[in-house]
Amino acid sequence: MLLIALLLPLALWGDNPYWDEFGKKPVFIEQNNSGNRQMLKFVAYRDNMLVAELKLSNPDGSSSIAEVSQPVSESMVKTLNFRIKSLSQAYQLIESGNHLGAAKMLRPEVYPLVKFHRVPENFIQLHQPVRLLIESLINAGELAEAEDLLSRIALDRIDPKYSENAQALLRAYQQKEDFDALARVAQILPVNGVYAANIRSVINAADSLRAAGYYDAVVPLYRAIQLVVDPAVKKNIDLWLAYSLVLANQLDEATTLIDGIEEPEPSDTLFSLYKLLYGSRLHRLEQYGEALDTLTRGFVRAQTSYSWVPEMLYLIGDCYMRAEDPIAAKNVWLEIVALYPDSPWADRTNKALDALPKPQQNL
Repeated sequence: MLLIALLLPLALWGDNPYWDEFGKKPVFIEQNNSGNRQMLKFVAYRDNMLVAELKLSNPDGSSSIAEVSQPVSESMVKTLNFRIKSLSQAYQLIESGNHLGAAKMLRPEVYPLVKFHRVPENFIQLHQPVRLLIESLINAGELAEAEDLLSRIALDRIDPKYSENAQALLRAYQQKEDFDALARVAQILPVNGVYAANIRSVINAADSLRAAGYYDAVVPLYRAIQLVVDPAVKKNIDLWLAYSLVLANQLDEATTLIDGIEEPEPSDTLFSLYKLLYGSRLHRLEQYGEALDTLTRGFVRAQTSYSWVPEMLYLIGDCYMRAEDPIAAKNVWLEIVALYPDSPWADRTNKALDALPKPQQNL
């Protein structure tokens, strides 16, 4: 399975006190095997088998603890009787909008289940409460705790339903503009095979990170997506990867990638993006005159709806500033503020406008 390479350490929730309190506890499940009922104490899931602890009586009257491993099959799961006592009340709290109350109720019973997340999905009684707890934490704004739990789950080895939790966490971090956390979660989402539904979420996260200037974090995301996207989308991803490499000061690698990209026709949607890529590299190399010419050629072929236009306008304005033409720079930057007020580039533009030299007043 392809899992995005981790370049940033997972910023786990420090020492999660709930994990220390509940996570390592065993799970007691009743097994009914042809009328023979017994309560099993499950402590781990290893080598595709549930591991239970049994207390054995020795001939001398003492007791000892032994481990028994059971392979998890569909027939075996049917013999298990397991339920979360707090589940029904937690659902009632969720329906009333009390997500934090639901999370508090679920924690003691659900945390011990997390270590069994690689048990096959047909053991739905185990998986459903785990996903519900994570969902409740996200809705309650307990994002760091939700991230901590997701970081303990092998998302590339289990049912894609868990990825839906991670996608929800991505959206929450995007809304908060917590870009460090956004990068961490995006990097643990698998994107190939049955996990292809995650591609769009990772692309959206990468776009937000790029706009916020997190170029080093963006590079591994685009690289992973590059390997799995449809050929019709790949050229777009290649361009954004090259662009991010330029702005991450990885110019040698960017140049190799750029040289391998054929320039689109002027009528192609990607033509202006291609010019943005070349223009940004020239801008990075402090060749501002050539950068301005390249960026302007791309801009005249762009439509205002293209997502990269605010970036292009910002760089054009900066080139004018480097040419000591603050009036032209101001006019270009005001277009960003007027047409793209919700773009991350609008914040950067407002700062640039505030830094413009103030016109001298006649005495």
